[in-house]
This record gives sequence, structure tokens and C-alpha cells, in this order.
Amino acid sequence: MKNMLEKMYLRFINKVSERDEYQIQEINKEFAIAGLMLWYTNILAMFIMLVVDTINQTLSIGTIITFVVNMLYANYLMWKLKKKKLNDIECSTKEEFFKKKKQIKKSSIRAGLLWTFEMFILMCYVFPYLSSGKISVSFSDIIIWVCAGLFFGSSMYVISLFNLKKLY
Repeated sequence: MKNMLEKMYLRFINKVSERDEYQIQEINKEFAIAGLMLWYTNILAMFIMLVVDTINQTLSIGTIITFVVNMLYANYLMWKLKKKKLNDIECSTKEEFFKKKKQIKKSSIRAGLLWTFEMFILMCYVFPYLSSGKISVSFSDIIIWVCAGLFFGSSMYVISLFNLKKLY
């Protein structure tokens, strides 16, 4: 399998002669950017299909397939990064460790707040309006999405802390 993927890679970059380290690094960088752009484009397509499905009050196979493709791609990427320890954050001093921990806390809080806001707006305003034309937001909706956001932010914090490695 690995040999086949390597052959596909070499054929794709049209490797007829030896490339130097800089060229290989730049090619890999362009592949990474292209993969990221394709992933975001796929997410946008999935969102558009979800909006159309909500308006029509259906669920299409295309929406399901794009969701599955996005999840498989994200999980594959995270698995490979974890396997090769590329997502580890190494800290050589105690001060650096606490500084990185503080940065992780800030970014987790920011991610939790953003996720809460986006989900609340989408699930309480946008999708109900698109499906029925009526919007009704209750206090329980606010509590539910705030609790979900706290859980999401806390989960991101704990997962990120597992990647923090002490070298001292």
C-alpha cells in the first residue's frame, strides 16, 4: 500500500529526475495548502447542501456523503499527525510549559465561545427560519447551547493538554 501511494505521489509530481530538498519541501507545502483548500471547499459545499435540504425539508445523499468524507479526512489527518507525533507541543522549561498552557486555555475559550455563538445562531435562528419561516427561541435553548459550548471548549482544552509534552 505504501509503495503504491509513493508511486502515485511520484507520478503526480512528474518526478523524472532527482529533486533537491527545497523542491520537495515546496511541493509538499503546496499539497498541504491544496488539501486544506479542498477541505474547506467541501465544508462549504456541505453547508450549502444542508441549507438547501433544510429549505426543502429533505436529507440528500450528497449531504451525507460530504459529511462522511469530511469526517474521514479530518480523522485520518489527526490520526497520522498523532501517530508521527507531529501535533506534540514540546516545552523545555517550566515557564514555557505554563505559557503554552495559558495559550491553549485562551484558544480553547475562544473556540468554545465561537462554536456556541455559531451553533446558537444556526440552530435557533437560521435553520428554523429556513425550514418553517418561524423563529422561537426559549431560555432553555440558550442554556443548552451555553452548556454545549462549555463542553466543547473544555474538550478542546483537555485534548490540547494531552499534546503538551514536558522535556524538563
